[in-house]
Order: sequence, then structure tokens, then C-alpha cells
Amino acid sequence: MNALATQTAMTVPIGLLVALALGISAPHLFFPAALAIVGAHYLPFVFLYGQKLFAVLGILMVLAGVVLTLGFPEYGIAGGWIGAALLLIFGFVLHRAPR
Repeated sequence: MNALATQTAMTVPIGLLVALALGISAPHLFFPAALAIVGAHYLPFVFLYGQKLFAVLGILMVLAGVVLTLGFPEYGIAGGWIGAALLLIFGFVLHRAPR
């Protein structure tokens, strides 16, 4: 892993501090916020690794987090399950993608 990828990955722990702060005042919004933060960290991977599939994954995760936060905050726990499902699906898709 090169230095730029490491720096990009470090945005997640810092961003999760924001999700934790939000989770203290509104616990049902922790998972949607975390979903959007983790999704945003995948967007630079498009340029780092030259895989456009990372853009699809990142955009889907960010959109899911925003839609859950703004449209369906009472279903915030679904953000964790949606994120897990997207990562599992894209794990297989990215593994099979040509390099």
C-alpha cells in the first residue's frame, strides 16, 4: 500500500469521530453517518487504483447514508446492514474484475 492510499484510509477514523459525536445526540443516525463516511473514503481509490468500480461502491454508500439520514432516520440501523451488504457484494465483484 502506498503512502497516498494510507493517507486516504486514515480519513475513516477521523470521520468516524464525527459519526460518534452525532451518535451521542442522535444514536439512530450513527450508522447512516458512518456509511456515508466510509463510502466517501472509497472515491479517491478510483484514481489510486484505476478501478471505476470503487466510484460505484462509494457513490452507493454515500447515497444510502444520506437517504437514510434525511429520508428515513427511524431506520438508521439499516445503514449498518446496507454497508455490510455492499461491501460483501463489491468484495466479490472487485475480486473478479480485471486488473
